[in-house]
Parts: sequence; structure tokens; C-alpha cells
Amino acid sequence: MGLVPPPPPATGGRRRGEGPTAKEVAMKRRAITIFAVAVLAAAWLLAALPAGAGLWRIAVREAATAAGERVLLSEIAEPSGEFPADAWAVLGATPLWYAPEAVGRVSVIPSAKVMEGLRYYLRDAPVEYALPSQLTVRRGGRVVSGQELRAMAVETLTPKVAALGAEAKLLSVSAPEHLFIDDNASVGVEAAELQPGRTTFRYVVTGPGARILQQAPAEAVVEHFGRVPVAIKNILPKDGAAMEQIAYVYERRNLAGIKGRVFEPGDGQWRARKGVGTGQVLMADDMEPMPLIVRGDQVKLIYQGRAVRLTMLAEAMTDGAPGGKITVKNSKFAKEITGLVKDKTTVVVQ
Repeated sequence: MGLVPPPPPATGGRRRGEGPTAKEVAMKRRAITIFAVAVLAAAWLLAALPAGAGLWRIAVREAATAAGERVLLSEIAEPSGEFPADAWAVLGATPLWYAPEAVGRVSVIPSAKVMEGLRYYLRDAPVEYALPSQLTVRRGGRVVSGQELRAMAVETLTPKVAALGAEAKLLSVSAPEHLFIDDNASVGVEAAELQPGRTTFRYVVTGPGARILQQAPAEAVVEHFGRVPVAIKNILPKDGAAMEQIAYVYERRNLAGIKGRVFEPGDGQWRARKGVGTGQVLMADDMEPMPLIVRGDQVKLIYQGRAVRLTMLAEAMTDGAPGGKITVKNSKFAKEITGLVKDKTTVVVQ
């Protein structure tokens, strides 16, 4: 894609006295029209500019769409400052270089080339330009800016962050610099349950029939403070002291740095499944329910048959939870038997 009108076709090979073709005439007329518009626009601006006033300013966007064969100034730029509306209506209609040939095609133009094209087409217009590092132009459709995308994300994610708790806050969201979409498409934000810290979501472009046309990953940063149990001494595996108040205290911590589910004692009795060091947060995976019967306890073993009931003493070989299976060993017969825990001193074999 050129930024200036292409030269007329070469005349080599044309017979002497033969005139230009209809296509060449049309191209020449179109070029003359474009230059005439640019000259008239520049003259209008020069006449409208107050004496002694500074140059008017035009800011070129990073991404834009062109509806027709040529890019219009108003499609890629917008006035800034005190730019008169009537003057912009004239200048903004100035045709510039050719748009990409096919609908949906994209062209990327470096900043220097954009400036070259603007100076060529706008001639002596009394304006100065603010340019991005490059301009991306798409033929047809529309562009959704990064600012719009971030606003969408904030609107969608804010209620989800509020559901985490009173001390949860959405710190930031990322977004693509822009998204090109078709005229009949729409953009939405999809996010699963948010977690403290960095969490991912995505922008989804859908077309007719809710068909997914494009997806763009993004990231949000969520801050969330809460009270968590923190060990104030080393807790050893199988140590029931983990449930003693002298073993842990509640502290306010940023949950973003805590991976997994925090331990919640509730009304049950618990012990450590594995060791927890001083200053560490107690996690749910670190703890397990305190068994009714602990390995080594002396229990009453009851054998309950249809016509007979036997009772004897035994030693617990494994830990046993209420209603759970446990292995015990009768001291007299030195035989291991599996039974069900009835209470903290009784095991039943059926």
C-alpha cells in the first residue's frame, strides 16, 4: 500500500497519436480531485486561523479502520485542543493514501511514513501532528480501543472481586492495545472465579449466532487481605497441639501470596498431617481431623455375631476416625483384626 498516489501508467508502447485510456483518465481525474480537496482544506484553515495564533493539533490513532478505497483523515486522526469544528469537518474529509484492498486486510505503517503521507496530502495546512510509533489500518469493520477494553474488564470483574470480601480490591487489568472486529460482531469479557494475586481472563469476540471469532487472553491483579491462622511455634506431624490456642494466632495477611485453601478450625478437633514451621500459615492440607482412637491406644474389641458376643482387650495398630475402619491386635492371640470405630474406646467386629 502506497502513501502517495501511484504514478500514471507508463506510455511506452503506445502508438503515436494514440490518446490515454479511459482508466488513465479516471485515475488522473481522481488524483486531481484529491489534490483539490487538500488545497481547499488548507486554504480554509489558513483563512480561519486567527492572526498570531499557534498551529492547530491533530492526534493520529494507533489503530483505525477505513470504510472505502482511500483512507480519510477523520478515520485515522482526531483534533485536539481548540480545533474549530467547522474547520475539522473540512479537513477531516481529506482523502489520503489507499486503504488495504480487501475487507479484513490490515496494513502497518511506520510513524515516519505516516508523517510523509500527511505532509504530502495536507500540503500547507496549518497543523502539527502527534503520531504513534506506528499506525495499523484495517479495511472495513471497526476498532475497539484498549481504553474501551479495560473499561469492559473493570465492569465485569468488579462484582467478582467484591464477592471475595470487604478487603478485596481490583488493582489493575491488562488489555490488548486494540481489537479489530467486524461491524456485526461484539466483544465480551469471560472470567472464572477470581483468586487473590494475578488471575487470568479473556476477551471474546462473537459474531452472529454467538459464534466465537476471536479470543484474547488478559490478566487482572487482585489484592485481598484477610485474617489467617499462623503458627507461633513448630508443629510436628500428628501433633494434636495444633489445635491449642498457644500453637497459632490469627494475623492479617495479603491472601495474594497464599496458594491453596487456608485452614478453618470450626468446631471440630484437628491435628497436624505434616509439620508446620513457626510463622507459616496453617493450610487446610496441613491438617486432618483428630482421630477418636490413636495408634497405641488400648481399646475394647467386641465381636458381634448372630448368636455370640465376645469382648476382649486389643491395641490399636492404626488411627481410627468415628465410623471408620481400624486395625487392632489382640495381645493374647497376636492376630490383627479390622473393625469399625464405635467410640473412643470401642471397636466392633461383625
